[in-house]
Formats: sequence, structure tokens, C-alpha cells
Amino acid sequence: MDSNSGSTGRGRNSNTDNSSSVRRVGVEVWSSFSGWSVRVEECHHNLTCHTSPPLVSKGFNLPPEDARPHPPTLDEGVTLTVLNQRKSSLIFHRVFPLGQYWAHWADLEWHLNRVAPGRIVVMTVAVSGTVGLRDAARRLAQLGSLFALHLTPMAHWTWVFVKGGRTISETAIIQGYAPHHAHLILPLSHLTTPPTSFSKNQELRQQRWQYCESHGAMGGLCDEDTPDPLPVPPPPPVAQQWALDGVPVVVTAGNRHQYLYHTLTTLLTTPGAQHNNILVALGDAPQPTTQLLRLLNITFTKLVVHGKDNNKLFRYYRSVFQYVARTFPDAPAVIILDEDVQVSPDFFSYMSQTLWLLHHDPTLYCINSHSISGFSDRIHNPSRVFRGNVQVQWGYAVTPSFIRDALSKWPEDEHKTNIIIYDYWLYTYVRRGRECVFPEVGRSLHYGRGTNTDPLTAERAFIDKPVVGEAGVPLVGVSRLQHDIWRSHLAHNITLATPLLDNPCSPAFIPTHNPRELYVFYYRLDADDDGRASAIQFFDLHNCVGGWSLSDQGQHEGVSIVTLSAHTTLYLVGVPYSSYSHLRPQGLPLWDINTISEEDFIMVEENKLNKYKFTPIIANSNMETLQLMKLLSTS
Repeated sequence: MDSNSGSTGRGRNSNTDNSSSVRRVGVEVWSSFSGWSVRVEECHHNLTCHTSPPLVSKGFNLPPEDARPHPPTLDEGVTLTVLNQRKSSLIFHRVFPLGQYWAHWADLEWHLNRVAPGRIVVMTVAVSGTVGLRDAARRLAQLGSLFALHLTPMAHWTWVFVKGGRTISETAIIQGYAPHHAHLILPLSHLTTPPTSFSKNQELRQQRWQYCESHGAMGGLCDEDTPDPLPVPPPPPVAQQWALDGVPVVVTAGNRHQYLYHTLTTLLTTPGAQHNNILVALGDAPQPTTQLLRLLNITFTKLVVHGKDNNKLFRYYRSVFQYVARTFPDAPAVIILDEDVQVSPDFFSYMSQTLWLLHHDPTLYCINSHSISGFSDRIHNPSRVFRGNVQVQWGYAVTPSFIRDALSKWPEDEHKTNIIIYDYWLYTYVRRGRECVFPEVGRSLHYGRGTNTDPLTAERAFIDKPVVGEAGVPLVGVSRLQHDIWRSHLAHNITLATPLLDNPCSPAFIPTHNPRELYVFYYRLDADDDGRASAIQFFDLHNCVGGWSLSDQGQHEGVSIVTLSAHTTLYLVGVPYSSYSHLRPQGLPLWDINTISEEDFIMVEENKLNKYKFTPIIANSNMETLQLMKLLSTS
């Protein structure tokens, strides 16, 4: 807000001009045994005040004070409600299931950061659930909350504040359950109108602020202090811009317009982006989404899809593939991106250097911008790229011929297949042994939470994966990704590598004295009934060394590559599953999770517990809190 923003926080004793109609908004927030509610009162000076019905209401029953916390549900946690400070209208409301420890705190923090300055924000606990507040508590404290860092898992809490301004009311009950109530009558006179100098297009400016009157958490679109430029200025080209000619970028989207705006504006400002090549395929087409796309001047199409949850998504992506096959049959490649994926500044540069592989190597079927192995402590070289058996992931490129191949196998009735998550279905039934290219350091970030979000997996697989922050990174050894060259190069490196024999969970596993550039570790890996690598055997090993452990994906013919430093690489070779098993020196011991000593097994189990243990971040460490933490961690 500008210099008049102080008028949003002067309280009920502010001086007002009685000669004019002064706008007031009242916000009531309360929590008790019967439930919580948010109510907005609207008044005009010299007029009769009236109270609207509750905008949000949810009932709940609290457990006894000495009861163990119940399993959380998706409608429990912390609510974020945003009000238009001028019209006292509700423009955003969402419950973040922070009764769950993993991942959802990041989604709350993302939405908080995108609430425009000057908005009235109401936060409260829905039923229960501050266990998963975690890092978001620090952000709340930065915004002015006094209690966020001190909330126990079953605390009750309400906070009303002006974003970028002052706290209006904050109440917390840390121990016990008693009714509490906060009330506000806030005069909103002398509020400035949105700025008009940043856009020469008067009609576009008017459409923009009309949109912002009704929608919250839209980031720079509705930020009156530093609004995003509109229209979005074109970005510079990349070095191999010609490689992107005729390559459409299809963004799959629905009713999550907060996500969509961020994804599109990031995409449109990325070097190499071409506005006319971007198209949005809508599975749901609510008015807020279509209005936004018209505001951004983005081409879109509506795909009529019926169903619910994964059944609907399976049909939707089939419709997307059908649309792409009809519309871009001769395109050199098609890039597909979900509405909750943020691309790196190097996204198009990376694609421009790798797309040609899809036409020169029939053993490849996709180019992934997401790095399946790119955890924060395992990324060292943004110029390095790999290949492996991976499903399409969050910003990928395929050819129209692959899309037609998929459609020829895609069942019209999802009940005729045992897999209805489309990307895994492609991996299982269409891939036919082909692999994908993926970078060591990701060029896309999956930041959203949707139908198939598993909180633990989201935190382990997505949040801890940084992306390249600069544009124009030259890739090294792209031509070596072709199948025969890759096999020859990989076999050569494994032969030169120094074998490791210690327990992979031991701190002494990787030598610290006189380290080598290449290491290799041979371990027992059999095929399961479906012919894939046995998950039981590689899970613990990959957990110990910091690799991708949640599936057999990322491997190349039974070999996983783990980058230990900028100059040190570890090859994990699964014997006898891997086609590289013959490279194991005769007589070299084979590590087998089923036959290791009890001492080594304990070390493996301790590593697993340390990685996935429940470790809430609570500032106050009173005995009640400590006892509750102990109870939760052993449940």
C-alpha cells in the first residue's frame, strides 16, 4: 500500500469525516466447543448497520483434554481467509491440513506470500491441527504473529491482521479448551484506489482490478505497490532458439487459478518462451480461470470431462493427448506442463539442447525437466544430464508419434485398466523399455498440492529439490546420452571405479582421505514378479546414500548414479538384475540386505528412522508439549 495504508489499522477510535459515507468492515472470529466461524459486518456511516450471514462455518467436537490427537483429515488444520479491504467481501478461503506433519506447511507459506499488501487476513484453527505448521510459523512470525512460534499441536488460535500492516487481533489457547472470541470494527476510510500509471491500456487496467476485487492470493497481479507488468513483456531468446520453433507448450489446468497465474507468468518471462506457442487445456473451466486467461491473452481450449478424482484425471489427460494429436500432428515435439509447476529460468535453454535426442534415439521417449535424483545434497553440476527409466514428470517433452502410440492403447473406460494415474500408466503400458533424459539439477519445481498429493512423498521428493536459478546453462555430453554411446561410456566408468565394501549406511562408507572420482558398489538386486527391480532390496540402500528410493525409477538397466560431489560419482550396480552385472570383479563380495549382520542391519534401520521420523518444530518446550511429542513419535 502507499502512504495512506496506515488508515487500514487505526482502530475504532479513528477520526472520520462525517460528511461522507465512511466504509467500515467488522470481522468476528471465534472458536469454541461448538465450532469456529468467520463473519463480516458491513456498515456505512449515517446508515443502519447490518450483519451478513456467516461466510464460513464449520462445526466440530473437541476431544477430551487428555486424549491422544486423532488421525488428521483434510478438512482440519489452519484456515486462511482473505477479505477485500475495500468491499469487505470474501475473496479467498482455504483449509490447509496442518494436522499432518509433512509438506502442507509449504503450500500455506506459498499462498501467504501471494496475498497482496493491504488485504485483511483471518487465520484460525479448523478443528485441530498446528502439528504441521513448521517453517510456515517463522513466516507468520515475520508477518507479525506473536503466537505462531509457540503453538502446541492441539492449540486453538485466531489471528486477524492487515497484510504488510498491523495485527488487529490475535488469540491463542495453548493448554486446555475454552471458548475464545475476537471482535473488530475497522474503519476503512481514505483507502486509495489502485494505481493507474503502470499500464497504458485503460481497458486492460480496468479488467485487471475488477478481477482483483474478487480474487485473493494472486501475487503480483493484485499487488498495488509493485504490480506485475501487464501485458507480460517478452523475454529474450536462448542461444538455440531455432530448436524451439514450432514446439507448442500445453499447460494442463482447471480451477486453481492462483497456481495457474504463477505458472503462466513464470513461463512467459522465461528466456526462450514464445507467447503464441503457449496454450492452456482446461479440464474445468470456471469463470475465474477463463477471465484470467483472457486477461493474460493466453489461448485456451475447454475439454469436457466427466468423473471424479483420478477417474476424471485419467479421462482428462486422454482428452489432452487427443487434442494435441489433432492440433499439432507435425510438431517436432510437444512440451506438457501442469498448472502447479514452476519452470526454472533455464527451462527453455535446457529443452533447446536436448529435444533433438527424441528424433535420433528410438530408445528415448521423453525429455524431463524435473530431476528425479536432484536432492539438495546431491546436486553439484547444472550442466550434467542423465538418462534412465523414468515416467514423464512435471514439465516434459514427447513427440506426437509417442502421443499417437499412447492413444492407440488408452482405454476409453478407465475401469478396463488397473492403473488410472496417467503418467504411471504411460510408464507401465506405453513406454516399452524406453527411457527419459533428466538433468542432475532440476529445471522445474512441482510446488502445488493436488488430488494425488501424499504429504510425505511431496516433502521427500519435491520440496527438497532446488532448481537452476540462471538461464543459458550449457549442457555437457548431450550426445553421449544416445544409447550405444551411453552404454559404452557407463561401462568404461564402472570398470575404472573403485569398489566400495563397507555398510552404505556407515559414516565411513565413502572414504574421506584421498577420495577418488569414481566409486562403484555392487549389491544384491533381483527382479520381482513383474520383471522390475525388487523394491525391498534397493529401498534401504538408496536411503543410505541419498538417492531416489521410493521406486525403481531413475535407474539405467539396474545402475543408479549418485553424485557425491562436483568431482565424485558413485555407481550402484544391482546384481544379477543389471545388464552391467558382468563388470563385477570375480570374488568381490555382494552386499545383500537379507544377509547382513545384525549390527549392520541396526545401522540401516536407524538411518531410515532418522530420515522419516516425526520431528515437530515447537518453540516452547514445556513438559506437556514434550510428552505429546513423544506420544506422537511412537504412535
